[in-house]
Amino acid sequence: MRIKSSMEVNVSTLAQNYQLLKEICPNNETLFMVKANAYGHGLVPVVKFAYYELGIKEFGCASIGEALRLREEIPNGEFEVYVFSDVNLDLQEAADIYLNNRIIPVISNETNLEFFLSHEEFRYFPLCLKFNTGMNRLGIKMDRIDYAIQTIKKHGRSSIYHLMTHFSSSSLSMQKNKRNLTQKENWKELKSQINSSGIEIHKSSIANSGAIEQKVGLEESHVRAGLMMYGPSSLLPQYNKLSCWKGKLISKLETTFIDSFQVDRGTPIGYGATPCPSAGTMGVFALGYGDGFSTRYQNVHLNHGEHEGQIVGRVNMDMAQILFPNTNLTIKNGERFVVWDQNGQNFSNICVESKTIPYEVFIHLTERIPKIYRQ
Repeated sequence: MRIKSSMEVNVSTLAQNYQLLKEICPNNETLFMVKANAYGHGLVPVVKFAYYELGIKEFGCASIGEALRLREEIPNGEFEVYVFSDVNLDLQEAADIYLNNRIIPVISNETNLEFFLSHEEFRYFPLCLKFNTGMNRLGIKMDRIDYAIQTIKKHGRSSIYHLMTHFSSSSLSMQKNKRNLTQKENWKELKSQINSSGIEIHKSSIANSGAIEQKVGLEESHVRAGLMMYGPSSLLPQYNKLSCWKGKLISKLETTFIDSFQVDRGTPIGYGATPCPSAGTMGVFALGYGDGFSTRYQNVHLNHGEHEGQIVGRVNMDMAQILFPNTNLTIKNGERFVVWDQNGQNFSNICVESKTIPYEVFIHLTERIPKIYRQ
């Protein structure tokens, strides 16, 4: 564990982001996506705050292990937990975990649907169905709607607890992108067929963060807020003007400089002896790919106070070098270096210049970086 490097998570900012979300969709319930350790921010602390302080009562995980951890570490929590992808419903051990821990599997293929409906122990368990409206990943296919309806009726069911699908391209325009338009039409047709069959739909959701930002899918009972709750927009930079999202990063990544020196243009730097692009002050800070600070961040520009620097040379396992060109800037050993904060500019630079999506930047951070929670 690092001693002087940390990721600070400000839960008050999470609360502010949630308030902004509710202003966009005041009539929708929120299914808060907390997979991948709450997008790298700490699964249990984030869910505890969201449940006890914000009143959020539904959470989405990727795997049964994530969901079980929530049940074990928040045993008195009266909230719903969904498992979206790594369902493993065919394993008896997994089936027992769902049944005994009030965890809801998202049924997204015919095998799991048959298993779920044919086993007596799931008779009164909530049926959550995901359809493939065009993402072509997980989901029961559109040409199998009749099969799904007949199978549900055959096993004596008259309702679907939660019906959902997933947009493939919500980082693009929801109003002009052909894939998004097709998926919206397929969703409309799906709901129409299910409703006309006499099967009741209790809950429904189609809007992930990118769609919410563009105010699409808000006619459903739920929205599935993910990345936006942690601050960043889900839209590609060229589509940011379409977003109504004004959230702030809930995290700050901070470290220290462990050395600094003056360099001349052409000075070989680190592994591979990368030539320094200009003269200036070189700072060495205590973050490397062993901490989740990716090698892809080479050449990214980061601000340190009023000074703009550039990551020069290869990112090492335990450290990286940042050049402040054409300056005699004095950097003291132990001086704090804020890699990103709620201002968001450094974070945006990392994503854009390294061509890395915000999700990856967050979840790459390893356990060597301690998390500190503040209000």
